[in-house]
This record gives sequence, C-alpha cells and structure tokens, in this order.
Amino acid sequence: MDKLSSSFLNKLTKTVKDSGLIAWGERVIAAVSGGIDSTVLLCSLYELRHYFGINIACASFDHKIRLSSGADIKFVEDLCKKLSIPFYTGSIDVKLYAKENKLNLEEAARILRYRFLIKTAADFKAEKIAVAHHLDDFAENLVMRLITGGGAGAISGFNVRSGLIIRPLINHSKSEIKDFADKNSIKFVEDDTNADTKILRNFVRLNIIPSLKECNPSFLKTVKNTAEILKKDDDFIEAIARKNFNDIAKPELDGKRIVFEKNDLSGLEDALLYRILRIAVLGACGCDSKNKANNFIKKPIVYYKNLKAFIQLIKSEKPNTYFYINSFTAARKEYNKIIIEYIASAKNLIFKSFNFELKEPLENPKSGLKKRYSRIIYNDGGETGRHSVKIKEINKTFHIEKLSVEKSDKIIKDILEGKIDFRPDTAYFDYDKISFPVTIRPFNDGDRFVPLGMKYGKKLKEYFIDKKVPANVRRVIPLILFGGKIAWVSLNEISDDIKITELTRNAGIMRID
Repeated sequence: MDKLSSSFLNKLTKTVKDSGLIAWGERVIAAVSGGIDSTVLLCSLYELRHYFGINIACASFDHKIRLSSGADIKFVEDLCKKLSIPFYTGSIDVKLYAKENKLNLEEAARILRYRFLIKTAADFKAEKIAVAHHLDDFAENLVMRLITGGGAGAISGFNVRSGLIIRPLINHSKSEIKDFADKNSIKFVEDDTNADTKILRNFVRLNIIPSLKECNPSFLKTVKNTAEILKKDDDFIEAIARKNFNDIAKPELDGKRIVFEKNDLSGLEDALLYRILRIAVLGACGCDSKNKANNFIKKPIVYYKNLKAFIQLIKSEKPNTYFYINSFTAARKEYNKIIIEYIASAKNLIFKSFNFELKEPLENPKSGLKKRYSRIIYNDGGETGRHSVKIKEINKTFHIEKLSVEKSDKIIKDILEGKIDFRPDTAYFDYDKISFPVTIRPFNDGDRFVPLGMKYGKKLKEYFIDKKVPANVRRVIPLILFGGKIAWVSLNEISDDIKITELTRNAGIMRID
C-alpha cells in the first residue's frame, strides 16, 4: 500500500476510533450501489477488516429506476465474489411505491432502501450499517437545507452515527475518494442521472459547491466545523425544549394528538416554542425516534411561517381557531387548550368522554370543503315509534322510540322528582310533542333552539360557546329536529318545547351510541 492509500485509511481509522463507530468483533453491513463512493467504502473496510476485528457483508438495493440498475447490482455481486464476502440484494419498483404512497421519488427510494438495509442487518446479525456519505455530501446537504428550508437543526448536518448507521468516510472529501480509487485501480460504475442538473442535489453538487470552493478553498472544512458548533447550540436548546415539552404536553390517541394548556405556552421564548411545536408535530405524525425506521424517512418540516401562526394561535382571543401546519397536521385552539394533531386522528373527536370516529376528516386541509350528513325519519315505526338510523359519517347510531305505558309512567315520575341523572348520550322527552319527519343533521349557521329551562330561543352558536363546545365538535354533533325545529342537541340538552311535564302522558327516549 502506497503513502496515499495509507493516509486515506489512516483518516478512516481515526474517524472510526474517535467516534466509536465500530467495536471489535462486530458484524458490519456495507451499503453499496456500485458507485465510486460506496465501492471505495467496501474496499476500505475489507482492507481494514482484520485491524478492526470485524466481519463484513455487502448489501445492494435495486431501485429499478434506471434500465442499467440490474447491471450495477451484478457488478457489486461479482466484486463480493472476488472478495469472498456475503452479498445481499433486494429490489422493488420505487416509482410505483412513490405513486401509491404519494411520495417524491427520492423520498420513496430512501424509505425502501433503508427498510431493506435494516432487514439485511437483522439477517446478517449485524450491529452496524456503513454508508458512504463523505464531506462533500455533508456540505451538499447543508446547502440544500439552506435552499429549501428546514428550521432549527437543519443546518447542523447529518451525524457520523445515527442508530445503526455509521459514516466512516464523513471526514473524507470527494477528491480524496477519487484519488484513492485511481491509485488502487478500484473499478466502479457510473450513474448517468448524477449529471442531470434538473435534480436539485446534482445542481448543488455540480454548480454551487465548486463555486463556494473557489471562494474558500477550505470551504468543506469550514462548513463541517461551523455545523458542529451549531449542532452543540441546537442540542443544548433542544434538551431544554424537550424537558419543557415533557412537563406540559399531554398526549392523546396514542400520541397522535398533543394537548397543551394555553397558559403553559404563554410567555415561553420563541426558540423554545418553535422546538416544542416541532416535537409535537413529529410525535403526532409518528415520526419520533422511538421507531428506528423513522430515522430514515423524510420528516415533516416546521417552517418559520408555522411558528408565527402558532404564536398568533396562542395569543388569539378567539375561543376556537386553527391552522394547518401541513397537509396532515393541524394546530388548533379550544378555549384554554392548544392542540397539535395528526389529521387522520382528527377523525377521532372526543367531547365529554364521547368519542366520534369519523369515516373521513371533517375538512379537507387544501380545499377547506366540509363533510356533511343528513338523515330523515318518517312516521312508519308503528305503535312503538321505534327507529334506528346509522350515521356512517360519524360511526354512530341514532335511536328513538315511544316507551311502554309502564316504563313511561316510571320515567315521568322519576324526572318530575329529579331522580334521573343527566346522560349526554340519552334524552327523555314528551313523545306527544314529536312532529315528523325527524331529521338528524349537524350544525348550520343561523340555527336556533330553546334550551331546557328557558322561555326564549337563542342562537345555537352562542349556546355552543357558552357550553365551551369545541368548534370542530360543533360541526359533527348530531342535531335532532322535530318537524324542522331543533328538539335535541345531542350530548347536551333537549329543547324546552319537548320537556316532560305534569301533563305528559307518553314518554319517549332518544339515544346516540
């Protein structure tokens, strides 16, 4: 081995030792595409396998994006045969997966590739997965984050180690990798898509990075050092924010809804609020670090505009307001509560321990279109007046019936003597006051009714505000109308017009379950 090769491997060894990437006796999977970076990584680990005391295997994933990808896999397989090391391969149609899951091609490829690598590591019983990210990749990633945005922490770059993933070449430049390959006659395959500057990553690599190197020949080292300082700052603030989050956040629905008291967020510094919001968003959408696979998916970005909207939400005097953080996460205020929730979990609305499981979200985040439902019951229930109607949109069933004489007499007596406790899902009423058709529908602007115990009607919106009914629940609570007039605001109370009195002869019952 010549001096250049020795210098290259010495730097790799130093990176491994300084960062504790590999322990003696471990099994390591090298992720290899056949390109120059990953092929040099494989050859380097092979050369140092006895020095590190490791067993290595190679894993190569065919994304089936390029026609020549099969030939690339064959190249890697042949190299592994030459080196006498285990070879694992897998493939899937990334384009189809991206289409079915509404992902961009790069994100879909990353998810599937790392899913394969994790499975392969388990099959080989490997403790580490080595990938070929190098110093130019580090700078390229940072510049891309500056271009596309990413919030706090985004420009601190990726770590030398992330769970199972290790990056032994993180301190090597692309030119060093090329020199090592040339000097040692290492063959590799070329990916012609790397020259397509319509792809942002390639544009940054081929146009922006070279210009920055001209301005500062030490650009790569400067970026790395600056990012490490920023990371220390970010880690410090993040730790404080996470402690605050753990103290004040109340997860619901398996963490897909995060609830805060408004007073707990008021007065916090913007830097903490941003990170608390980001922690909540990642937790609500299931992108936290508890699942190892989540380390390799593209996490939702919380932008500065989201922070500004979050601060306005906290300060707002409105009892109910909301905004969408992205197409699958929303932030809303319900009186003194601030809630971050996954949109799919918004299909589970809880009000006074009553759970609505909606078939679809109440509102489309992009179009703002709201879901509606309506059911009509005509007088065809016979003497019992018994009807049951499924409201599939909220996964509930409405029941109404006339009670038997015996039950009716008992209910009338108990109600007049105050012996029946209020139940939000059940209402007793004077059945002779019923007027068909009976309609079941949600709230409409302008609705009015006469609450129990009152002589005059009031706007239902005002009633909801007085009762502190959250805005999103108002839009789904079933209203029961007798002949076009609101008779029961379910989960709340009946209209005074249909209450049971001393003159009532026949009692009826309505239920929602």
